[in-house]
Amino acid sequence: MKTNSVLQTDALVRLDHMPWTKFHTGLTIALGLGWALDSFETNIIGSVMGALRQEWGLSAAQGSITVSVWVVGMLIGAIGFGYLADRFGRKKLFLTTLLWYAVFSLASAFAPNYEVFLVLRFLTALAVGGEYSAVTATMGEFFPKKHRGRTDALILSGFPLGAMASAGVSWWLLNTLPHDLAWRIGLGLGATLAIFFLWARNKIPESPRWLLQQGRVEEAEAIVEMVAGTATKPADIEQARRRYPAVDFAVQSAQFWRNVRDLAGRFRARCGLASALNFSQASVVYGVLALMALVILPYMKVPAADLPLYYFWGNAAALAGGLTGAYAVEAMGRRRSLVASYGLTLLAIVPLYAFKTLPGMVGSYCLIQFGVTWAYITAYVVASEILPTHVRATGLGVSVAIGRLGAMLAPLMLTWAFQATGTPAGALIILMVLAAPGPIAALIWWRLGAETRNVSLEEGSEPVAA
Repeated sequence: MKTNSVLQTDALVRLDHMPWTKFHTGLTIALGLGWALDSFETNIIGSVMGALRQEWGLSAAQGSITVSVWVVGMLIGAIGFGYLADRFGRKKLFLTTLLWYAVFSLASAFAPNYEVFLVLRFLTALAVGGEYSAVTATMGEFFPKKHRGRTDALILSGFPLGAMASAGVSWWLLNTLPHDLAWRIGLGLGATLAIFFLWARNKIPESPRWLLQQGRVEEAEAIVEMVAGTATKPADIEQARRRYPAVDFAVQSAQFWRNVRDLAGRFRARCGLASALNFSQASVVYGVLALMALVILPYMKVPAADLPLYYFWGNAAALAGGLTGAYAVEAMGRRRSLVASYGLTLLAIVPLYAFKTLPGMVGSYCLIQFGVTWAYITAYVVASEILPTHVRATGLGVSVAIGRLGAMLAPLMLTWAFQATGTPAGALIILMVLAAPGPIAALIWWRLGAETRNVSLEEGSEPVAA
């Protein structure tokens, strides 16, 4: 069907007003576990950094480069795979990225030296960046609108679960096996789990919204019928279908340069919001990770084998933040949740400087993790709702890429500031500056942006009809 033609279907309103079904439960679990796996791979490097530095004699700067190379790979992968998810479909891309991740993550476990390890980590990061785009674009396109925000937030809460798993596994491995073997097994475990999740993800159908953008109406309606068939109360499905008639829907397939023009033109404010929020949270997440692994815990003479314990408690606080986000996006609304979470994250950095003891610093680290997880979960929910389907994954990829710039700069700037001053004070000031765009953007959106709670994706992003 030609681009910009208009078709009529009730598939979208059926998706938006459908009661919760077994399919939605299965999809939530499948996407949440996949998100946890991405987190496992992203966070394990912090837990085993001490072992890597000991084995290869790495400096703090080389440790920061390891994090930065990972971030650059995610930046490129988010944009590239994000556009491909808009162009060729969500399912093809989240299967491709997971397989890519499994291959190069396993190869990383056998890296013979630091230089080869960097190359393989970069290649693994390409897939993880693509996961950010494909999964966050997919998660909101299936769920009923009254459940969408909470469900998306619960899926994203898989990230701290994966981080807790990586910390627990790393601690056990580092205290049970020789360090040069422990970190390799940890990386290999992530690759092994990816094979299982590949099987689980293959059960997820293509997004009906993406199919409609291609003009593939019959396929989209068949998938909606399949989802409806898993409902425990079929009468509710028929009642919703009679109440909400078919509507016009504009077909608009993804095209690279048109996507670029749309994101830089009609949707630049929305893409800018998502990018500012992502830059802020990524700077804090990766900055604090580097600060704890390379500065604070070594400064406090914490043994390398004990580093994962501190990450475990930090990510337990992050999980609490994620669950708070799942409640807040519906109870408070998207805009208020953004302001509260990003404001808390910025304020939480202050006690990290005020406390001079290890328990005080770890407590502050946990508060930061709570706040920033609540913040980025809310940000991803909002970004997935305010960008239209034909540019959703591309726009999310751009915001993730901008965020990775903050994630790349933060470790380098923070370790440089610490080495220049000899104390954590200068590093924390820089961290607050890097975190500032998030609260500012949240305040602007609270004043000027649209509230997307309990509205359809089409209503929240652009008119349903051309």
